[in-house]
Amino acid sequence: MFWGSPPVQAQSTDSTANRHTVPEDQRHIRLGRFVLTPEITSRAQYDDNIFLTESNRQSDVITTLAPRLALSGDWPFFQMHLAMGGELGFFARSDDDNYQDADLKAAGSLDLGTSSLDGAIDWQRRHDPRGSNDVSTAAREPVIYRDVRAHIGGRYVTRGWRYESRLSLRRVEFDDSTAINGTLIRNDDRNRLETRETIRALLPLDLGREAYGEMTLNQRQYDRTPDDSGLNRDSAGFQMLGGMRFDLTDLIRADLAAGWMSQSYVDPSFGNINDYTLRADIDWSVTRLSHLTLNAARTVRETTVTGASGILAFDFGIGISHELRRNLQIGLNATYSDEDFQQVTRQDRIATFGLNADYHLNRFARISGAIDHDIRQSNSSGEDYRRLQSLISLKLEM
Repeated sequence: MFWGSPPVQAQSTDSTANRHTVPEDQRHIRLGRFVLTPEITSRAQYDDNIFLTESNRQSDVITTLAPRLALSGDWPFFQMHLAMGGELGFFARSDDDNYQDADLKAAGSLDLGTSSLDGAIDWQRRHDPRGSNDVSTAAREPVIYRDVRAHIGGRYVTRGWRYESRLSLRRVEFDDSTAINGTLIRNDDRNRLETRETIRALLPLDLGREAYGEMTLNQRQYDRTPDDSGLNRDSAGFQMLGGMRFDLTDLIRADLAAGWMSQSYVDPSFGNINDYTLRADIDWSVTRLSHLTLNAARTVRETTVTGASGILAFDFGIGISHELRRNLQIGLNATYSDEDFQQVTRQDRIATFGLNADYHLNRFARISGAIDHDIRQSNSSGEDYRRLQSLISLKLEM
């Protein structure tokens, strides 16, 4: 993985499935240089702690329906991708937690030999469920927000060096919500604009290995300054990384880097965050039928928890998938997150363990199942929880 350090998540068996399914031309609808991919996924999920509470846990069955339509085009020097989709979620007992998510995406890339350009814009309408860090269970329903992301990047090769750069923008807007007792919960103090500028220089060492240096600058600007707590959450920071990339005969692909990061806040009561950072992404084909992935990252994340300036987080994940038969794959995954809330004493440790399986009925249909158990241990009173989730889904794709 090249850009950014997203939160580590459980790995599915999709990577194995994609290597052993039918060719793309047989699975999708080809229209000249365009490929049209309609799909729909239906899922039934049991969750024994939908609000992530320490006591008085509430369980529910959630049914979701997720249609998606993608259109890709491929020319000698230009590629494009358009996609739109949504997800409708229905709770059997807690109707107030029903949700309707949607997203639109457009992306393109231009290859000019020694240089290239790429760009994308992604609009999402999502929800923050009750019980998450920034949404109290006292809210009447989930918090709806819109997340718009855009980027433009480029690559240039000269004298053996490769230079890559990217400018990214993210705009997040949250709707206000209502508490169970009828009072208004203002969420506009979470509205913000984030910008990131990254430049990377890579030097090939030998076949399949590259060394690189990377610098990323970021700015985070909130709409309301000060917020309801009288604090200004605007900040700016940087991340410097030095690392290595490996690509050994397509069996092991790895990106390993370490460095230093800093985040400076406008409000003097927050102080600054200065600490080491790291990133590790490893993709290993252990055998022809088994696949291993490993991810790790140490980053600064945003939060609006009262008194906290941000979250200094370490995330780690590992997943393994194995093809029992040509149309049946199983997987195991585990993740761990250590979240240290800055300027307050709260510290959370979250662990997740999961088992999943994919069965391809034919080239158009796939059945998937999963069981996940996650635990959060916190030194903040009332923030511990345990949760067991199980799901089964059917995906139809042309």
